[in-house]
Amino acid sequence: MRIALDTQSTVGRKTGIGIYTARLLDALRRVGPEHEYREIAWGRDVPMRLDRRLRWQQWELPRRVRAAGADLLHVPGFDAPRRKPCPLVLTVHDLIGMLFPQNLPPVSRFYWSRWLPWSIRWADRVIADSQHTRRDIIRLLGVPAERIVVIPLGVDAAFHNVTDAEALAVVRGRYELPAAFILYVGTLEPRKGLDTLVDAYAALADALPHDLVIAGKRGWYTEALFAQVRRLGLERRVRFTDYVADADLPALYSLADVFTFPSRYEGFGLPPLEAMACGTPVVSSNAASLPEAVGDAGLLVPPDDPVALAAALRRVLGDAGLRARLSAAGLTQAQRFTWEETARKTLAVYRELRP
Repeated sequence: MRIALDTQSTVGRKTGIGIYTARLLDALRRVGPEHEYREIAWGRDVPMRLDRRLRWQQWELPRRVRAAGADLLHVPGFDAPRRKPCPLVLTVHDLIGMLFPQNLPPVSRFYWSRWLPWSIRWADRVIADSQHTRRDIIRLLGVPAERIVVIPLGVDAAFHNVTDAEALAVVRGRYELPAAFILYVGTLEPRKGLDTLVDAYAALADALPHDLVIAGKRGWYTEALFAQVRRLGLERRVRFTDYVADADLPALYSLADVFTFPSRYEGFGLPPLEAMACGTPVVSSNAASLPEAVGDAGLLVPPDDPVALAAALRRVLGDAGLRARLSAAGLTQAQRFTWEETARKTLAVYRELRP
């Protein structure tokens, strides 16, 4: 089978969908080498403004797939082409545009909250990252349940506890990391609950030697977060690293004393699992799909509750035995999620459409 994958999201600095696409493609080639995989991308690292995104996914992508003679197209994120060049599989990671439209810039609101959800109906099969996302698709869009398959993401083998002192020192120096710190990794945007995290940290800062490290590139509406840090007088204690290269993430997780993920909504939530794979204790919100990923291997607290988050962080940092138990449980939990299994289940979806 000749399988075309839209890989535009892997160009430049990869975030969630780009990481998913790159790691899924690598795993597909390992577990299904009998198939031919065609990477279809615009090939330019340019900001995907609304006009460019629509042009790519609705016109240029189908044209290139036809030219490649593909038997099947997998769009690993965003919208499905209306004029399908062949059977189409679409991965839907979440419906944040519909659920949190207030977090989007006005120019993007139409695309994320109206157009993209509508386009999901055009796919022959929909892959959802979690049971929670599957329920959202059924409830909000009316897509028949039998057209939706849940396939969780995997944790890359590169994520493990880094013990090499030189490698750790390089990453610590590159990002100017403090001796002890609480870590968050992810895009900076309101949905991620970073305002809750900063409020929780403000209640702890005077009693802890730990700084707060927030790693990730800026998304939408970040100025309020930086203003909050200034208002609370935490400029010296809250450190923003900006984007962290994939190769540096295992060491970053390994250096942290605790990883926290206070998100208000996630279609899956890969960073907590990556932290667990590195042996780092995890404190996460219990929003949306996060309990599916974290399970019983981390402490779960309600979103938008800085008091509960502060209490959980204080508990983990103050109890060496709890940290050891969470670290061991996290390693076991992370081992349940592999990209090879994600690829095998994805290939099964392909074969249903093109036996």
